[in-house]
Amino acid sequence: MATDHQVQELVHRIEEGRWAKWVQLTALLAVMVAMFGAFILDPWYWGLYKGLNHPKAMEQAQIARELARGNGFSTKMLRPLALSQIKAKYGYVPINKVPDVYHAPLWPITVAPFLKLVQIWPDSLIPYRPPVKDRWQLTTRDYIYVGDRMISALAMTFFFLFILVSYCTVRRLFDHHIGMWTVVLMLGCNLLWQYSLSGLPQMMMAFFFSSALYALVRAMEVRAQERWPYGWLALVALFFGLLTLTHGMGAWAFAGTLLFCILHFRPRWQTAVLMTGIFVMVYSPWIVRNTRASGAPFGISAYSALEQIRGSENAIMRSQDLEITGVSPSTYRRKIQIQVASQMGNLFTSFGGILVAPVFFLGLLHFFKNPLPRTFRWALLSIWLFSVLGMAVFGMSDEGAVLPSNDLNVLFIPTFAAFGMAFILVLWTRLEISVLLVKYAFYALLFGLCSLPLLNYMTTGNKSPVQWPPYVPPYIAIMRDWTQPEEIIASDMPWAVAWYADRKSLWLPMTIQNFLDLSDYERIGARIVGIYLTPISGNKALIGDIVKGDYKEWAPFILRKVDFKDFPLKSVTAMPLDNQCIFYSDRDRWTDKMD
Repeated sequence: MATDHQVQELVHRIEEGRWAKWVQLTALLAVMVAMFGAFILDPWYWGLYKGLNHPKAMEQAQIARELARGNGFSTKMLRPLALSQIKAKYGYVPINKVPDVYHAPLWPITVAPFLKLVQIWPDSLIPYRPPVKDRWQLTTRDYIYVGDRMISALAMTFFFLFILVSYCTVRRLFDHHIGMWTVVLMLGCNLLWQYSLSGLPQMMMAFFFSSALYALVRAMEVRAQERWPYGWLALVALFFGLLTLTHGMGAWAFAGTLLFCILHFRPRWQTAVLMTGIFVMVYSPWIVRNTRASGAPFGISAYSALEQIRGSENAIMRSQDLEITGVSPSTYRRKIQIQVASQMGNLFTSFGGILVAPVFFLGLLHFFKNPLPRTFRWALLSIWLFSVLGMAVFGMSDEGAVLPSNDLNVLFIPTFAAFGMAFILVLWTRLEISVLLVKYAFYALLFGLCSLPLLNYMTTGNKSPVQWPPYVPPYIAIMRDWTQPEEIIASDMPWAVAWYADRKSLWLPMTIQNFLDLSDYERIGARIVGIYLTPISGNKALIGDIVKGDYKEWAPFILRKVDFKDFPLKSVTAMPLDNQCIFYSDRDRWTDKMD
């Protein structure tokens, strides 16, 4: 029988001794596994997972599926601006394999083999789905597409890797205690979980970003020992190159890092040449590919910088105007000024509601005794300021989406939270409160306030099984049966048609005349046989958005008051749910074909 002394020694080891770290890490791993199952598999039918909910996530998902099919980096979502750019380069559009010239490549390339796995898995490993011949085909029995679950599961895996690398970085900057608190706060951050579930590449970006920061910390440690840090600096540039291949906005974060490294590491010219050379070497093959595909090194992604200057990004992508007009230093100054002011006003939300993250800026005024975090905070500030500038240049608005796809603030949450937590603990120790219960109560209150949005989402959120409005995947998939692979469907949400219906979908052009021009078989190489309109254009203010907004030319179609006299699509049917979607077609394609 164990003695009292042995029991006390065991408790000490678990709480503060050499076992403490492993007990804590094991507990957190168990929490991660449990939350992974709760969100992705949703075994209790809480409605926590409803499938992908972001246009650009669906767009990249269908690119990944084309890669898995062996069709290269091609897309079934057709942006009129991209078609114009490709046609200007080649004189025609390769409609069977339209190259995507908007998105960065690494996330779809990473997703593609996992979508391929879906086809070879045993049916028993795919929950809630009856056996079918083609697992990439969605039926009316599938409220959640199996591809959605796979992509979100992969994103969540990168989220966990992000947590692990961030812990290692914070432990080197401070200690195990603050590292563990950073992990706990990240697990309670609703924004990070929502990005994981969205299917956007932010979690993969976060993993590369955290890896680059870890390499930068190691480089600073090596320099402090008066040794050459160029191996670690090469890794910093490599990870930022991979980050930029995941999302082009990563180049702005690299610029901030490069500035700090040039100022901190000597000889400066060697640092600049080494890091710039590796970054360019990693990213330049994609520039070459875009130039070959579209004639422009960045495809049409550079046109996103005209958002707010030439209208919304959606309107720019739906146009066919390749001319860059209306741009001047004064217009860009106004845009950047407005965007930066908006970002500063939403700073707390941008950091996921983590109370201690904005405290990082107060920590800039504190003199940390350890020179490593004292210097590293200025690296973080430089990277963040350049990231803010990049977000201001390209904008942060994704029409109809809750999560901004250009968001870089989410990458800074763990390190900002670590510095904020360290500063708060310094202030706490000065209070000289020795009552252990009060200390734990303070920690519990801090975590409770930070995790309140996640708790609300899990307990009081919408329990609908789908992202309605505007997405009901099984009823979007119906159009796969109504059309042939070589035919095109125009829509106000072509990303969902391309992903769930697996059909080529043209983003509804700005004008009816543009649509009629493109519908000519000789213009894009295939027939446009239908128009699918959804709450994206229909759930708008009547005068402000429908009659005078981006879809004003299509107001009669949205309001169901069409004069079919000179229009080629004369057949029409209302679609679920609640007849809020409508399909205009060249003929009756739906009679006796409802699943």
